[in-house]
Parts: sequence; C-alpha cells; structure tokens
Amino acid sequence: MTADAPMTPLVGLTATLRAEFAVWRRSAVARLPLGGVAFGLADSAMFLATGSGKTWKDVLGYQNLWAMFVGPMLTVLLAVTAARIDRGARGGGTWYRPVPPAYRHLSRFTALGVRSLLLNVLGAGTPLLLLGLLSSAQRVPADRAAEAVLVPWISQLGLLALTLWLARRLHAGAALAAGFVWTVLGVVEAESAAWAVLPFTWLDRGALPVLGTHANGVALETHSALAGASPWPPALLGALLAIPFLLLPRLSLSGTRTAKHRTSVERPAFSPGATAILNTVTEPAPRPAPAQPRLLGAALGMLRGTALTWLCPGAVALVALWLSWHDPETSIQLFTLLILPIGTLVLGLTVWSVAAQGWRAVASRATGTTGPALALTAVTVAIAVAVSLITALLYLTAGIPAGHAWPLALTSATVGAMLTTLTLWLAIRTSQAVAAVVGIIGILFGVLVGGTSMQQTLWPLIPYSWANYLDLHRMSLTLPVSLAALALFTYGITHATRKAAEHS
Repeated sequence: MTADAPMTPLVGLTATLRAEFAVWRRSAVARLPLGGVAFGLADSAMFLATGSGKTWKDVLGYQNLWAMFVGPMLTVLLAVTAARIDRGARGGGTWYRPVPPAYRHLSRFTALGVRSLLLNVLGAGTPLLLLGLLSSAQRVPADRAAEAVLVPWISQLGLLALTLWLARRLHAGAALAAGFVWTVLGVVEAESAAWAVLPFTWLDRGALPVLGTHANGVALETHSALAGASPWPPALLGALLAIPFLLLPRLSLSGTRTAKHRTSVERPAFSPGATAILNTVTEPAPRPAPAQPRLLGAALGMLRGTALTWLCPGAVALVALWLSWHDPETSIQLFTLLILPIGTLVLGLTVWSVAAQGWRAVASRATGTTGPALALTAVTVAIAVAVSLITALLYLTAGIPAGHAWPLALTSATVGAMLTTLTLWLAIRTSQAVAAVVGIIGILFGVLVGGTSMQQTLWPLIPYSWANYLDLHRMSLTLPVSLAALALFTYGITHATRKAAEHS
C-alpha cells in the first residue's frame, strides 16, 4: 500500500508579488517608463521655444498632451508589451505553478501599476521640475504639481486593467487599437454632461481642472464650472474601473495548458519569417555546386500574409478617399505629418515582429546574419519608398502641379526610408516597446512643429516633420541628412541583428 503524494502548497500573495516584480526587472517593461523622460525633455524644449514671460499656470497647461493622450497610450503600451513578452515566453513556466489565478492577476496589475506611476512621475514631473528650476514664476505649487502627476495616474488604472485583460485574450494589435479608441473617446467626451455614466471619460475628466484646460488644450475660462470642479470623483471612478477586469471570471492567460494538454506531442513550429529564409538555405541544390540563397525573395515571402498586405494599400486608399473630399494642395499635411510617419512606425515594428521569432535559426545557417539583415532592410525600405511614390502620383493626378509633386515624391521617399530604418533599428537593438514610444513621441511633436508656426524655428530638430518641408532650401538639408542617417541605421541593423541572434 502506497501513501498518496503530498500536495504542493499554493504560493502566497506576498511571494507572488515579489516574483512578479522580479520578472520584469531589466526587461522592456522596466525600460518603457524612460519614455516619460524623453517626452518631458521634448515638452520642456517646446515650452521654452514659444517665448518667455509665462507663469506656472502655463506650465500646467502644457501637460495637457501628456494627460490626455501620451500618458494613457504609454500605459496601454505597457500592458500590451507585458502580455506579449509573457505569451512569447509561455509564462516563463509560471502558468504551471500552484499559484491561484487571482493572485497572479493582482500581482501583474500591481507590478504594472507601479511602473505606470513611474511613467507619470517621469513624464509629467520632468517638465515641472526643469521649468520650475529655470524660473520662479514657472514653479508650480507643490500641491498642484502632485495632483498633475497623481490624478492622471489614478485615472489610468482602469485603462491599464482593461488593456491587460484584452491583451491576454486578443492579439496585441487588437488590444492596442482598443486602448487607442478608448483614449480618443475619453478626449472627445471628457466635458460631456453625462461623464458620470461614460467610463472612458473618467480617464481625462479629473485632469482638466488640475491643468486648467479644456480637453483640446485651450485654457479654461474663469467662469467655467469645470475650473472649480474637484478632480477626485472622476479619477477615483477611473481607478475603480479596474476592479471588474480583475474579478471577471475565466481570467486565465491565453495559452495556459492543463495537464491533459501537456500529454500530447507537439511538433515544433517556426514563424513565417524563419520558414521563408530557412527554406532558401536548407533545401539541397539540384547541381553539385550549391546556389546562392535568394535572400530578397525569402524576405518578401516572409512578409506575405502579414498585416502589411492590407495596411499598405489601405494607407494609399485613405489618401485617395481624402483627396476626393479636400483640395490636394491644402491636404498634403495629412500624408506628410500623419500617414507617412505612422506608416513607417507600423512597418518597422511589423517586419521585426515577424522576423525576430526565427532569427536565431537564420543566424545558424551558412548565410550568417549580415546578408539576411540587409535583405530584410532593403525590402522594408522598398515598401516605404513604393508607398511614398504611389501616394505622390495620387496627388499629381488629383491636380497638384508637377513642380510640387516631384519634391513630395523625393522627400517622402527619402524621409520615409530613414524613419523606417530608425524604427527597425530601435526595435532590434532595444525592444519594440522602446521603438513604439520613440515613434509616438516623434509623431506628436512632428505634428505640433510641422503643422504650426513653430516650424519656422524648430523644423531642423524634428525629423518626423521633415517630409512636410518641400522648399528647396530645407530639402537641401533634410535629404542629405536623411540619406546619411539611412546608411547609418542600416549599418546599425546589421550589427543589432547579430547581437539579437546571440541573445535570443
């Protein structure tokens, strides 16, 4: 007679919390809050560039962009990044440990909530500190400064829980899109009379009286009821929104396997990128002398079936639809400041997300990493250039003079290629989260500078707005610098891919 094996004791909440904080140390999740510093420095520079004679109320008003959009979107990106890493690593073995699901979910939310707080401290606190040190008139009172940091963070906790829940069950892109829609709805309806029953407004409503602005950044009128409203009811409602997403039933991680699933034999799966490139170097050659692998064809095959097959035509179709409603001369900025920068960001992130899964296997073949990396870069740049040239042709057929069409084609193709390689290099060298943060911040400041009178003085500093400058004077600087940066980033990509293979 044999005794039953003793049951493994469940892991407690304290140990789960401690393990969760240790999991993300030195990861992309830990580095992502540094994006707040980048935004804070850029925001401070923009504030100083608009002139002197401002007060601390103006400093608070400049936090509107952070509280309304950048902060919430970086919080969404934080949750999506954590979910992607966890899914890619299959939970690092923790899915099979005797941890109560409620402890696991609460610990994950707590760890990310602390990093969201750090994100807001760095993003909102950096300009408050720097601008206050430069001028006593710009020194925000301590209580208002604390509210400018804490109110947005507390309001974002519900969005964090929602995004984390969605990212566990859906594709990362779908969760990111849902977070974007939630954020935009919050901005649009923040001042609605029905805000108390519209959960997405809780994200932004509390920050408005603290910053003294409307949701669009315009200063509140003195007699406005919102100016004297308390920020805490909507902020606390935003935090309480997290509770249902932490308590929802069946909140298990996607891909979690039980014992009965683990008994089946699984065949190893390779990503489309790995399969396409490996097929070019592993199949026996029909002739005695082995043929050179067709790396460009393999790179193209890798991207077949990805979201790029509809995103690229969709971007061109969006421009065509816009041109059917608007004058082409006055609508070029839609492409140069929004569609092109956003497209290059999505292109670079998508390409590496596909290629990264099998890059170690690619590096183990006779081709090494340099050839495949150059082929991958060439195909990615070719896509950006092709979309730029087709779009310029659309503007030409819509009626803009040829003298405007060729600068648009040349500038958008060159700047688009440079921005694409920048994103690809950042995604490989650091992480996709860091590349996304840099891209989002760059696009925002590109719109602010390129779409306003600030371009008169700040245009050389924001490469994300360079495609908008079609005069020969500025093109004489942006085009050579973009080409030099393109070569530099391509060189960096070849080295970064080798390191990525070594550490994968």
